[in-house]
Amino acid sequence: FTYLDPALHVHHIDHNPQNNDPRNLRVMTESEHHRLHAEVSKGRHVLEQVAEIRVASIIEWGEEEVFDVTVADDPHTFIAGTFSVSNTGKTATTLDYASLLALKSPTAEARVLVIAPLAAVDTWIEQAETFVADQISVHAEALGGSIRQRAEVLAARGRGDYETGARRSFATVQRKGIHDTSRLTLLAVNLDTFGSRASLTKGGSRTMADLMVQAVKDYAPDLIVVDESHRIKGPTSNTSRALARLTPLCRRRMILTGTVMPHSPLDVFAQWRFLEPTAFGQLLPDGSRRPATFTQFRGKYAVMGGWMGKEVKGFINLDQLQDTMALNSSVARKTDALDLPPVIDSVVRVDLTPAETKAYREMKKSLAVALSAGALASVPNRLAQMMRLRQITSGYLPDDTGTMHVIGESKASVVRSLVHDTLAGEDRIVVFAHFRPEIDLLVKRLAQTGTEVVQISGDTSNRERAEIRHRFGSTDPARIVLVAQTKTMSLAVNELVTASHAIFASLPNQRDDIEQARARLDRQGQTRNVTFWTTVAPATVDEVILQSYRERSDLEAAMLRHVADAG
Repeated sequence: FTYLDPALHVHHIDHNPQNNDPRNLRVMTESEHHRLHAEVSKGRHVLEQVAEIRVASIIEWGEEEVFDVTVADDPHTFIAGTFSVSNTGKTATTLDYASLLALKSPTAEARVLVIAPLAAVDTWIEQAETFVADQISVHAEALGGSIRQRAEVLAARGRGDYETGARRSFATVQRKGIHDTSRLTLLAVNLDTFGSRASLTKGGSRTMADLMVQAVKDYAPDLIVVDESHRIKGPTSNTSRALARLTPLCRRRMILTGTVMPHSPLDVFAQWRFLEPTAFGQLLPDGSRRPATFTQFRGKYAVMGGWMGKEVKGFINLDQLQDTMALNSSVARKTDALDLPPVIDSVVRVDLTPAETKAYREMKKSLAVALSAGALASVPNRLAQMMRLRQITSGYLPDDTGTMHVIGESKASVVRSLVHDTLAGEDRIVVFAHFRPEIDLLVKRLAQTGTEVVQISGDTSNRERAEIRHRFGSTDPARIVLVAQTKTMSLAVNELVTASHAIFASLPNQRDDIEQARARLDRQGQTRNVTFWTTVAPATVDEVILQSYRERSDLEAAMLRHVADAG
């Protein structure tokens, strides 16, 4: 008799943890055990399912054996109190909690409202069918149509009317539960729905935001979830302020994000204003707290200075900030939750053509470029200049009339070589690009017999996006290269794990967009080493953006230094 090596797990071949016949037991590594159970549990989801039996100790006790049991099914490892980091199963965890609300509800029904970026809305509907407990009947719906029409549907579902506006919903799931004694209604709506300040009537004082707030009140949700909550970090944005008005309407609120502070600790305030508005507020004599204000929050955690004392120079009391956040949150890091293969980063040099180099130097020095046929591309200020320099390294430049001019294909040619030469044996490849015209250049340049090139950008319809994503994530034997606009495909996309190589033809402005885009491949379900290729033209804004990303430095300041250098 010997104790089991703690690094090993015992697997029950028939998946019955009570059957401990030696012929039913196999010893394997932890990662092998997790993968095996993930395969077995795929397609079925029951709250009572025990995903792993780990033998930590065995005590002799007559004919009985006592086991130390831990539950560790990958999608449900971490319970979300309010938010959990991306790629650790936060959607499944949230749907588990929603299932529990339905099962425990005295009315045998739970209503959930999910407010998410457009790219994530349909994902919630698809995953509701998979992760809501099988005992529960589900109605999940992604609301479409105008803001007025979405408000109408929200109010109708609150009255139990499931017919009004049903045809406008762009994703719907209806499933009858095994027992059909509990029901979960989940409505998902785009974050931007709450951002409109347009008047309801000409000259009237009520706005579209007022209409949506009233519709949520009529729907009477048991839980409101804000997915990718860093999108509401701006304390003065219309969307952020509208969502803060939902707080009194629902006692259960949840925020989910993988980048809670994409820019600074001040990003926390607006997210917590929705989640728990008194968390950072002033303590009153009776032990309660007032709702926090941004001025008060900034005064406690930021060091102000500069012009008129309005510039943030640093941060203080961050340990207190963390302690307060910890009261309302659970954090799951990808490195702790998932056993993923290593990630490789590779920078690929791009030598600009003489025409591109000339245009870059002229734009940097003179803020203007003479194009073919007498066209001129000029900019009025440094901010516009930075954008034009990025466009030049991507191979195109609009003139002052808005006409697009292709000035070179150096970067597109390097991407083509990577796709068709270096990665010729890969059946799935993702190419991320920042600019819409750049995507058109890449799609044209990548076209080749035997390779299907598809694209998703901001103007791709929801239905077409879903079809492309589903096919890319399927076992279709075709070789598929997806050229995607980074901002459009950086959130709530799970199908890209079929690829193990992604190429950044250009980088977005925001660090969190880069991180989220990388996480589309480096996430649960990935079984191979992931390689990220970044194309960079030396001594250009490409290098500045990449360096800022690596060092977590101020990108705008670095770009201004670059354009101010006439060399």
